[in-house]
Parts: sequence; C-alpha cells; structure tokens
Amino acid sequence: MKTIASIARHRAQDPDPLGFDALRLQAVTAAQQASGELWTDFNLHDPGVSLLEALCFALTEDLFAARQPVAQLLGLDPQASPAAWARFGLHTPQALLPCHPLANDDWQIWLLQQLPHARQLHMQALRDARGRATGLWHMTLQGRSDAIDDRQAMRSAALQAYWPQRNLGEDLDGPPQVLRPRWVELEISLLLEGHRDVCELLAELLQRCDDCISARLPEGLPPRTGASPEVEGPLGRALTPAEALWLAQDPDFLFVSDLARYLQDMPGLAAIDTLRLHLAPDEPADPLDDVPTPPGSVRRRGRDWALRLRWPDDEEQLRRWRLAREGGPVQVPTQALLQTLSDRRRLPLRLPSSSTAPQPAAAPAEPLPALPVLRRDHLAASAALPPLYRQALLDQARHQPGLGAQWHGYLGLLEQGLNQVQVQRELLPHLYALDQEGTRSCWTSLPGNRQLPGIEALYHQPREQLEEAPWIDEDQLSRRHRALDYQLALHGESLDHAGLQSLPCYYTPQAWPVHLLRLKRQFARRLMRLGRQRGTGADVSQPLLGQADNTPPLQERLGLMLGLAQTHSRWLSGSWQAQNLPAPTEWPAPQGDAESARFVLRAPADAQPMLNPAARRRSTDWARLRRDMPVLRDALPAPLLRAAVRPDLFQWSTAAGGQLWLGPDEQGRHWLLAHGANAAQAQDHARALHEAACQLQAAGEGLHLVEHLLLRPLAASASNTEGASTAQVSLVFSGWTARGADPRFRSLAAQTLAREAPAHLRCRLLWLDAGQMQAFEVAWHAWLAARQAHCAALLAGQGPDSERAALTSLDQRSARLRALLQEVQP
Repeated sequence: MKTIASIARHRAQDPDPLGFDALRLQAVTAAQQASGELWTDFNLHDPGVSLLEALCFALTEDLFAARQPVAQLLGLDPQASPAAWARFGLHTPQALLPCHPLANDDWQIWLLQQLPHARQLHMQALRDARGRATGLWHMTLQGRSDAIDDRQAMRSAALQAYWPQRNLGEDLDGPPQVLRPRWVELEISLLLEGHRDVCELLAELLQRCDDCISARLPEGLPPRTGASPEVEGPLGRALTPAEALWLAQDPDFLFVSDLARYLQDMPGLAAIDTLRLHLAPDEPADPLDDVPTPPGSVRRRGRDWALRLRWPDDEEQLRRWRLAREGGPVQVPTQALLQTLSDRRRLPLRLPSSSTAPQPAAAPAEPLPALPVLRRDHLAASAALPPLYRQALLDQARHQPGLGAQWHGYLGLLEQGLNQVQVQRELLPHLYALDQEGTRSCWTSLPGNRQLPGIEALYHQPREQLEEAPWIDEDQLSRRHRALDYQLALHGESLDHAGLQSLPCYYTPQAWPVHLLRLKRQFARRLMRLGRQRGTGADVSQPLLGQADNTPPLQERLGLMLGLAQTHSRWLSGSWQAQNLPAPTEWPAPQGDAESARFVLRAPADAQPMLNPAARRRSTDWARLRRDMPVLRDALPAPLLRAAVRPDLFQWSTAAGGQLWLGPDEQGRHWLLAHGANAAQAQDHARALHEAACQLQAAGEGLHLVEHLLLRPLAASASNTEGASTAQVSLVFSGWTARGADPRFRSLAAQTLAREAPAHLRCRLLWLDAGQMQAFEVAWHAWLAARQAHCAALLAGQGPDSERAALTSLDQRSARLRALLQEVQP
C-alpha cells in the first residue's frame, strides 16, 4: 500500500482566536444564528460553507502577515542603512544614545575624541565667588610640538570642535590657552625579565610615561574586557578602562603612583626600583615651585605652562637610566636606543590646518529603497473554490436569470474587503515614511476582471475612478496626524497645535490643517536635532540667517510648536522690504469720537460682510493695492493689516456709490478701503488685500534668539561678564502681526517657552513692532558679521593686532545691541 506524506493539522487545546479553526467556527455559528430554523446546509462540501472557508483562509493569511515584525511591515531588513530606518522615525542606538556634553567630564571625554593629538587637554567651568556657574569655560591644551604653526593649528582645531557643540548661555572665556611645555627628564631604575628587546621595552615605557605626564589617552595599555558604566553620555557608550583612567587623573598634580599604574603589566618589566622626574637644566624657575604639593606628586600645570617629558636625544640624558636582569646589571644600548626613540617619534608634528588642508569628498548618500507601488494582481480568495461550483452556478443561471450577476456582486463585496486589507498592509510604508509630502493615508484596489471575470461590468464608473473617489480617503489628514503622533510618541515627544485653533490664521480653512501636518512631519524628520540637542547654541562663527541647520534647535522647536510658516533664523523685516513697502506703523487709539479721512468709529448701517473665507484667493500685487486703496498709499497701518487677516471684517455698503470697509479693528476703527466701486470690484479688492495681508504677516512672523553672555565686552578681560546676564536669553518676536499682537498668542508663547527651554536659562520674550524689529535686525546682523570676523581672525592666527582689531569692532557692536535690547520693555 502506497503511503502519502502529509502534514497533520494543528489541533491545540486553546486554538488561536484569530486562527482558521476559530474563524470558521465563528462564521458558521453566525450564519446559523442568522438563518434560524431555515438552516439546512450541514454538509462540509456545501458551496456556502466552502466560500466561508475560503474567506477564513484569506483572513488568516492577512492576520498572519499583520503580525510580522514592524521592520518587515515597513520593508526594512537587518542590513538596511541607518538612513532607511530614520526614514520612518526609527533610529539606531548609535544615533539615540549619545547626549550633548554638559559637565566637565562630558567635555573632557568628548574633546578627547575630537582632538586625539592634544596634550594636557583640560576643560573647566568657571564659577563666581559664591560658587555659581558663570556660563564661561576655560580650555587649556598643548600641541604635539612647540612649533608656532602647531600651536595655532591645535588652537584652531579646538575652537572648531567647540563652537558647533556650544550650549545655550555658555561660551569660552577666551581662545583656548595653548600652554608652553615645561620640560622634565626621567630617572629610572628597572628590573627586567624575559628576553624582550631592551630598546623596544624602553621605547614603550617612555611612550607610556609621556602619555601620563601629558594627560593623553594611553595608547600602549593592553586591551581589557569590560567598561566603566559611570559615564556614557557624549559618546553613547560606556567608557573604556583607558578612558576612565584618563578621567581619573588629577588635572593639577601628577602623582608618581599614576606613572607606576601606566607602566604595570608591561611585557618584560619585572619591577621598578626608581622612578623620578627632574626639571630640565634649561627650564627657568616658576613662583609655583615654592607652593606645597601633595606628597608623592609634582605640579602638572602653571599659569602658562604644563609638564612635558623630554625624550633623550644624546648619551648624557641617558645617564640616569639603570637596568638589571636576574640580579646583574644590564648595559643600556645607548646608540641603538637613541635610534629606536628617534624612529618612534618620526611622526607628523604639524596638524593640518582646516583652512588649507584638502578635505575628503563627502561620500554620496545611498539612495533609499523605493517604496512599494499599488498592486492590482491580488489572488482572489474565491479562486480556491473547486471548478464544480462554478459549473453548477452556470447551470443554475440558465434557469434563474440574474443569478450570475448576483453571485459576482457578492464576490465583489467579499474581495473588495480582502483587497483593502492587503493593499493597506503593503502600502504601510507610504503612511509612515517621513520623506513623503503627500496627505494620502488610505489606498484600495477594487477587484477586476482578471480576479473575478465579469465583475467590472457591475461598476457604474471605471474601476480606476472608483479607486480614487474621495470617500476612499475622506479622513486622510486626521489619520496622518495620528500616525505622526505615534512616531513622535516613540521618542517621548508630542506636537499639539490645539491652542492655535482659536487664534488669527493666515491660511484658508482647507490649507490650515495641511500646514500643521507639514510642521508635524518636519518635527519628526528633525527629531534627533530638536530633542537631543535642544540646548545647543548656534555656531556664531558660521552664517546664521537663512541657515536652517545653524538655527538653535530651541528656536526651531518653538517655531514648530507655535505654528510659524518658517522656523529657521531669517530676516523678518524682509517680508515688507522685499515688496519695496514701508514698515507697518502702529496707529494710536482714537481720542473720544475723533475720526479721520482714513477711518471712522461707526460703519454705515447697511454695511454687510461680503468675503467668503474659503473662496479661492488671488495673487498679490502690492503696487495695484496701493494704487487702488488710498489708505495704503503713504503708509501701512499695522492695525489695518491685522484686521485684514479676518475675512469677516470686510464689509460692503451701497452708500456714496459703493464703499468697501474693513473693521472694526482691535481699537474699534473702521477703515475705508475703496469707494465708487461696484460689488464685483469690491470683492476683488477685498480678496487681494486679504491675501496680501496674510502673506505679509506669515512671512514676517518668527523669532530671534539672543544670548546675552555672547554680548559681554571682551577687550578688557576674557572673563568679563559685566553688562550681560550669564544665563539670560532674549527671544525676539514679531509683535506687529495679527497673532503677535494677540494676548492669547503671547501667553501661549510664554507657556511653551517655560516648558521647553533648558531649566538653567532665564528667558525673556520681547514683542517688537515693525520699526523696532527693523532697527534690531540691523544691529543683530552687524553683530553677527563682527562675531564671524572675530572668529575668522582667531582661526587665521595672523597675529595679536588682527585679533585685537576684530575684537574692538565686535565689542562696539555688542554694546549697541545691548543698549537696544535694554530699551525694549518685555
């Protein structure tokens, strides 16, 4: 008898509630209950039961696919690039774990990675007499050599490493101090073991001592497993033992025990009998030499110097070196050792200058994998039915006209739901991809003749038109917002614009939610910068205005939360200057019942609203507007512009041959815009002014972030903070716009800032009118240019005179900006 191999059906005591058996039982039970006493199809081969089984199989397959890992549902594989993961708001641990340097140890270990050749690298926060942080940091270091070019290159490299990572309200107290070397020589008496070459052993020993004395990360320590879990922040990982040992060093004193620890476990070294440091004969005395030091230590640094080990370069310098092995003395191979030391030190002594060194070409970004496309070839679930049922249906259709169409209709309803599930699952990457600007959130694929022959004859419209019908995706914006909310919640973030809904708006009712969706998608795309680096300041050595990636993350974050049209640093007064318009001016409140030719306090009795807020807008032509509306010819009244944002304030009166009014504004005035025009012309004028006012104010809204510590005078003293609050930040907003002048928006901005700003900052909000904003931006731009020139002088190293001239110019512009900010009342 022939045996047929088969796979036994899985029969569990507790079947999967969404598995085939449970779904089939639930479907048959529901059909029996719906049929009541008329249920007769108890045979398993019944066409109705077979169709139910086909449906259960299809649902089981879809449920199985929906349970796949998230990465697989999004089309990602384990070898996908970090950019492919970040496309969906998912980031690698290497991107998530690092934090911004904050404390002394953070800066020490982070700068160590950026400046691996630096010696005596030390970063210390300065404090006042009461022990409070001033916001200033003092950085000292040594170059690889004492050459002037090397010292300048090391200073430039340190500045370029610090400036982009600077925290808000913090700064260096001056350029990094490059300490001159104070040379010391080594006296040693060693007991050797084994057969290791003496020259190699002494060269390694000298290198380790040099690393310890110069406070460099040791290169010769043997590899060890494990790491210290105490400091993980700026590196995104635990410290290695070598890094932990480097951090544990005393920055001011060098202990002999530190040297001994650096030399332990050296192959070939059995014991150390003598280990001393002697000041080089040509080194002058220093006043600090008489200051007591802890026992067993020497001072590591002074006011302008730091210890540096002198490597022997002649036989005289080796006379303090004594070696022994197995109880007998070992002769120091003088000439061979000097040659080995010379070879070991034959390394480039000059760091490449950032301004002259060729920069490697940036690697081209790998293209992201293509997102899936809409499929139309899904296999119909009813295709699993045996051909016998189709033939029986055809036979019955001859006796019952319309039965075939009815059958196809039922199958169409079934397959449409199954297709919908499959298409949504396959196109899920389109819903979560942050680089997709569209708003589509739901897709469908109706069954066609290839799936169900004859089904397309039942459609009243072509299948392609039905699949694009509005009802398919009528809730797309809400669904897109929910998807982005979920992606932000993965990182503990949220972007809620509910507080903006009742405020003045520069968008049509249809465009406003699309604008908020764009802001939320931008927030999700730049989440790593806006979250982890929230407290980072701008790199003032680089251009700021118009540079999104150099805008302080806190400033961009506030702009996104307040619904601004543009969130990067830019010219806010450019919104009217680009149109060759005068600055919008504030108009005093009318005294009593005083009226003028521009406005009245009571509109005509027959004036009626005449502008539909959802109507299509027209292009902006300020020249035509100012020609057609006398009220705008010689000035731009800011109250008028704020009122023009609201479509319901435009009114039309038939008095005096037709009059177009705008009002009341916030002070109860009604502005006469045009007269002697018919209703159609008035509608055109109102639409043009409404659009122009919305565009002008949307472009003119924004903020500038000013750190008062950076405005301190620098010429007198590098640590002078007089005239600048060390932790104060001023955020300069446009106060002349419809939203900027609204007390509710100002209150919302204050609440948002109090919640989002780093706790150590004292933030002040300034709301400037258009004239004040224009004056501020002139002074702000001049200060930014002077600061960049000063930074360029520090990097160029052209001498004290060049740096002093740049510093004088910077102090003058800082004083001007400080005075201007003090004149403005919050």
